[in-house]
Amino acid sequence: MKGVAALLAVACYEARMAARGRGVWIGMVPMAALALLVGMGRLDGAESARLNAGAVAEALTLVVPVGVGVVLADRLRRGTAAGLGDLLDSVPLRGAARIGAVLAGGLAVALLPVLPVTAVLGAAAAVRTGDAAALPWTALAFLVVLLPACAWITALAGVLALVLPAPLARAFVVPAWFWAVAWNPRLLWAPTPVGTLLVPSGEYPAQAWFGTTPSWAGNGQVGWLSPAADGTVTGLANLACVLLSTALLIGGARLIMMGKR
Repeated sequence: MKGVAALLAVACYEARMAARGRGVWIGMVPMAALALLVGMGRLDGAESARLNAGAVAEALTLVVPVGVGVVLADRLRRGTAAGLGDLLDSVPLRGAARIGAVLAGGLAVALLPVLPVTAVLGAAAAVRTGDAAALPWTALAFLVVLLPACAWITALAGVLALVLPAPLARAFVVPAWFWAVAWNPRLLWAPTPVGTLLVPSGEYPAQAWFGTTPSWAGNGQVGWLSPAADGTVTGLANLACVLLSTALLIGGARLIMMGKR
């Protein structure tokens, strides 16, 4: 219980710090407005509420994580600032768990402007389809499609900002995200997780539980890592891979921060 309390304490502290800064709001409020426009464009009254929820979540995954990564890139870098590291060291939480709590607190605040957008899109889907189930379907899509993607890019952005100047790290987040979820190796070859179980785009979960048609899932560069999207098994496998890679990024951040001490 002490560990859970310490985890929550660090996350709440970081959330308060993020909420007090203007950068998160300046970056995420316009991004939420863009997400609303993008999501509205994916609604189709002729399709089911479940399919609409999945399609909207996939559309939001193309844009929302970019904003999240940009505004949260400096959260771990702040932990190496004079005095702040000592303050965090006073909390009975060590290693990667503390880094995860720091990132979780910032992520919670960054996604606050997106929550009402998700609710509006769910309500709009309910009206367009005539099915009130669109609201819970949209909430579920947020949790299993969009949230893991945002967690992954938050961890990646944190690592980048530990090895690069913060402005450069923020600039690099944008191409890094589109390399991870939308790069077409047939046009310009480069190693990419697109089409594999490692992709953080949410294509596999969206197909598994919302019935969407994936664009790239199953067409990756490594055959054994690129099974065709085929329901719950591949959806869970992709979620596990994304969460594991997020944990590995957090572990890498821990090693970098230890080297800076």
